[in-house]
Amino acid sequence: MWKYAALLSYTGTDYCGWQRQKEASGTAPSVQGTVEAALQQITREESSVVGSGRTDSGVHALGQVAHFVLKSREWEPRILLKGFNAVLPTSIRALDIRPVPLDFHAQRSAERKQYSYFFQQGPSAIPHLEPLSWWIQKRLNLEAMNRALADLVGEHDFKPFQSSGARPGPTVRKVLEAEASFEPIGFPGGGLAGGYQIGFVRIRILGTGFLKQMVRGIAGTLL
Repeated sequence: MWKYAALLSYTGTDYCGWQRQKEASGTAPSVQGTVEAALQQITREESSVVGSGRTDSGVHALGQVAHFVLKSREWEPRILLKGFNAVLPTSIRALDIRPVPLDFHAQRSAERKQYSYFFQQGPSAIPHLEPLSWWIQKRLNLEAMNRALADLVGEHDFKPFQSSGARPGPTVRKVLEAEASFEPIGFPGGGLAGGYQIGFVRIRILGTGFLKQMVRGIAGTLL
């Protein structure tokens, strides 16, 4: 057997989330199922692709680590990488593939994970950025947001931020870093009428693991 780790990036707009779902007519595909189908097309064998986290419907990933095991033969990583990007839809890309020890597990071996939420700030939304961010008309108070985020750093019970319907289990998680920052979008010629500065407010949370929709709940509470 040969095990590989893949670094995946995807736009989650057209998917029901990472996790494979029971097939039903009219439902959106999952990222996991789409990647598994591509892997089978390349290698001619079925293999489960295990992700480091289960992103929800509409959530994008810059670097989702996943692993899979192949049993029929050993493959050169560059061949697998080229094959993935040839057969996957353009909304999913493989950035890197490497051989890993058989005891590596994308989820259990992960030491930390990071989520970011982006909010547009300005007099109106920028249309082509709307699928990747949410326009907030009011001006957000970064100082107040960072004071609140500082209280989340450390090990706490985050059950109040967990979505309803989540599986029962421990709700204590450890947040390593949490911050809100403003990232301006520059335009030639300087400022705009009304004194608005256009850009993104980014909420970034780094932790050892998260509850279901925990970061989404934190971001919504900050607003």
